[in-house]
Amino acid sequence: MGKVIIAIVKGGLGNQLFIYATARALAIRTGRDLYLDSKRGYNADTYGRSYRLDRFSIQAMIMPEAWRVAPHLKHPWHKLVRALNKLLPREIRSYYAENTHELASQLTQLHPSCDRITLLGYWQHEDYFLDHATAIRAELAPPVPVDTRNRDLGRRLAESASVFVHFRRVRYAHLLGRNYYQQAINRAREELGPVNFILFGDDLVWPRANLSFGDSPVEVVEHNGGDELADLWLMTCCRHAIIANSSFSWWGAWLGDTKDRSLRRVFAPAETGLPLAMPGHWTKI
Repeated sequence: MGKVIIAIVKGGLGNQLFIYATARALAIRTGRDLYLDSKRGYNADTYGRSYRLDRFSIQAMIMPEAWRVAPHLKHPWHKLVRALNKLLPREIRSYYAENTHELASQLTQLHPSCDRITLLGYWQHEDYFLDHATAIRAELAPPVPVDTRNRDLGRRLAESASVFVHFRRVRYAHLLGRNYYQQAINRAREELGPVNFILFGDDLVWPRANLSFGDSPVEVVEHNGGDELADLWLMTCCRHAIIANSSFSWWGAWLGDTKDRSLRRVFAPAETGLPLAMPGHWTKI
């Protein structure tokens, strides 16, 4: 067994994509194999979330059970390993927990000496993996839906001046208000010319009751129910984006951000209330 990286996967789909992208980029930089701990982060998940990266063309293996030192993240053994590693110089640690107050260089300039290192964090900044963006976009391209309805819709969105708008409002502590969305919608209409808005989210009653889209066509995507992968694929098909303070719509915009930047716009909140960083070329509101 050569030198490896183990990434503890946790959270929703958007968080999982950040975790994989960061760990994968580090594995490429350091010439290591990547393993994913797909269980420890979900044994006590109160939202009922589960591991979803198996639906993507990832370059990683599932961590062998023999390597597991604790059944869940709150287990005393896990806490002890994390605490002890904080006392060690960075280069000789076997466990790296994210410090949101440090720059991405805490990983991008890391040259660990241990054969097996573990990562824990959400790593919600593209600087962690921007140097390998092409590979990350290829490996995390959402699977194309098998049903005709979604495939036809995706084709239509890609061929039109579509702007996806994402709303995250259910069981969410950092709600974006009307002001952000209305400003983004107004700027999209003023700066992009005739556009059609495609609404995604967990509460699609709120935008219809609180926002004005003028005379622009509006389409609400509700038919996918709980299939977030289909929604993510449709987001990547859209020409432009208005995202929420959500890692899910962040990835919907970023994975579709391969188009000509002179023709594509992404509107994002300047203040998210979360350690979720927006790329420099996106328009902050």
